[in-house]
Amino acid sequence: MKRIHRVAILGAGTMGARIAAHFANAGVPSLLLDIVPTNRDSRRDGPARNKIAAAGLDGARKSKPAAFFEASLSRLVTVGNFDDDLKKLADVDWIIEAIVENLDIKRSLLRKWRPSAARHHRHHQHQRASRGKNLRGIFGRLPPLLVWHPLLQSAALHAPA
Repeated sequence: MKRIHRVAILGAGTMGARIAAHFANAGVPSLLLDIVPTNRDSRRDGPARNKIAAAGLDGARKSKPAAFFEASLSRLVTVGNFDDDLKKLADVDWIIEAIVENLDIKRSLLRKWRPSAARHHRHHQHQRASRGKNLRGIFGRLPPLLVWHPLLQSAALHAPA
């Protein structure tokens, strides 16, 4: 059985940030990514570019009931953005997609991610993972990583035969 050592969550909204918290509760470090804000400050380097992902993590820290079993577990979540940090996806074992339900946005992200995914695929051709059939239309052919969307997986499990 393959052990999951690190995950990435694409989308730092309510669902994505809480998923990151659940992995932190299990002791698994995660990378929480979201878009770069469109304001002037985001053109600079530094934390302003990760403002949206940081806000999602902050929301999870402050949520009631608590998303983290212990406040200190939030240190296992690293925030980033889709423009600067997609290359870090090569270092994770599992990618969870929790982006707003808009296919144009999802496809746009995939176009950004594909070059780094191809490099990851060439580097890890020996690894295998399954992916949900229902993601095929959105993402097309993927490298041997597991990209999973919690709601789509749930729909696939409960769909009539």
